[in-house]
Amino acid sequence: MEEGHGLDLTYITERIIAVSFPAGCSEESYLHNLQEVTRMLKSKHGDNYLVLNLSEKRYDLTKLNPKIMDVGWPELHAPPLDKMCTICKAQESWLNSNLQHVVVIHCR
Repeated sequence: MEEGHGLDLTYITERIIAVSFPAGCSEESYLHNLQEVTRMLKSKHGDNYLVLNLSEKRYDLTKLNPKIMDVGWPELHAPPLDKMCTICKAQESWLNSNLQHVVVIHCR
């Protein structure tokens, strides 16, 4: 990934990845870095990844990867309990369906 854009991609475990972008990141940098992340995920994991978007819904995410699950909530608010349960169930279901599957937790 390019330096200086504030992108944070971390493997929490071998199968759970966190990707975040700072709120001040320009839209151009955000989209460029998102394309780089998508290329990296496809090269390393093929089609075996699911992106859980914890940010507010963004239609440009689905253009880059059709395996997007929008489960976000408004910025600066705590998530409702039902959303947390949905996120946990989605992760568990995806990861248990195939040992090659990885989950990418995205937040901007």
